[in-house]
Amino acid sequence: MKHLMGSALILVSAAGFGSMAIFAHTAYADGVDTASLLAIRFVLAAIVLTVWVRIKGIAMPTGKELRGYIVMGCIYAATSFGYFQALNYASSATVALLLYTFPIMVTIASAILGLDRFGPAEWIALTGIFVGMVLLLGTGVQATLPGIVLALGAAVLYSGYILLGSRLGGDTHPLAATSTVLLSAGSIYLLMALTKGIHLPHSMSGWASVSLIALFGSILGIMTFVTGLKLVGPTLAAILSTLEPVVTVILGVSFLGEALGGYALLGGGLIIAASIGLAMNRLWRQRQLAT
Repeated sequence: MKHLMGSALILVSAAGFGSMAIFAHTAYADGVDTASLLAIRFVLAAIVLTVWVRIKGIAMPTGKELRGYIVMGCIYAATSFGYFQALNYASSATVALLLYTFPIMVTIASAILGLDRFGPAEWIALTGIFVGMVLLLGTGVQATLPGIVLALGAAVLYSGYILLGSRLGGDTHPLAATSTVLLSAGSIYLLMALTKGIHLPHSMSGWASVSLIALFGSILGIMTFVTGLKLVGPTLAAILSTLEPVVTVILGVSFLGEALGGYALLGGGLIIAASIGLAMNRLWRQRQLAT
């Protein structure tokens, strides 16, 4: 039951993160730049969630837990910076493909550090996901060296974010943990946006898009990921997170009129099958150990 609930939460997180591209499309069209978008996203989400945590009387993390979640927020901010900067030097498909090498990094690092199991099922799942990503995002590499370095750097940072999150247990409430992560990332991007000059949305549709990014891509996405990560461990959480680009592609086809070819459909199917297969394998092993 623990793995089933954790897997469901990670899938909700992937859906939340995957929806951001659709809302960002509207926000950019309304005059918002990347630094301003991320600043508004994190600050708005942090304010809403922190107020809610205070109203509910939920205790914020302290000591080692507090320091850990602050570091996670800084890593998350750096990951976002690397990803969006890489888009200036490489195609979005290439950047996404390089970023989503992080499940392989997390799986191998978890095995080396003794944090999680790594066996034949994990190898099969990772192979299926990598092939699926190539088919889904395209095989044409359109990037300069800075784009490749920034995208892979973002993947390394996000791997560290996942591994660190998996080690932070304790009694910290998921809402308090998420609030701390958002406050840390928001402070960094607010300073960056104020230094460069902030560009706010011009219309209600732009504000609505940014607000939805804060709600689904920050509060919901990070909270469900932090909670699910504690239940399923870093390897399965990383692999299930690869469903995020599938969500992005599906929403792009549905709402932006983007085309989806046969190879992309096959790639998306492989990613879903590999992720579900590994989750089911983990559930089966858990039941075997319980009997």
